[in-house]
Amino acid sequence: FPVEELDFPVFLKGTVDRVDEFNGKFRIIDYKTGKVDQSKVEVVEWEEIALDYDKYSKPFQILTYALMMDDKDPLPSEFEAGIISFKNMQGGFLKFCKKDKKGYGAKKETNITSETLEAFKEQLK
Repeated sequence: FPVEELDFPVFLKGTVDRVDEFNGKFRIIDYKTGKVDQSKVEVVEWEEIALDYDKYSKPFQILTYALMMDDKDPLPSEFEAGIISFKNMQGGFLKFCKKDKKGYGAKKETNITSETLEAFKEQLK
């Protein structure tokens, strides 16, 4: 992962649990044995990911997978990434989402695009 400000290479490594296509949408899925709720895969402000890894570890992980996969072989222009939590099976596929604002009625974008990956790259650096 190129970071121009560093004089040494940065390597990202990880193992994706599942990649599939569901209802015509490409998905990256990470399984968790513990309980994960939808709120744990949502981001309001991109800067929060870099400031509070403990709180945003789930979106950080699935977006890192997406970034690595896209670097190796370009992903579709829009796709989804998320978590299936074994202790929250009724939650189904918990999709990463970028929320426009906090609170009730906030717009949620679940499609991951090149713009999403670029915004994440800035925080990863």
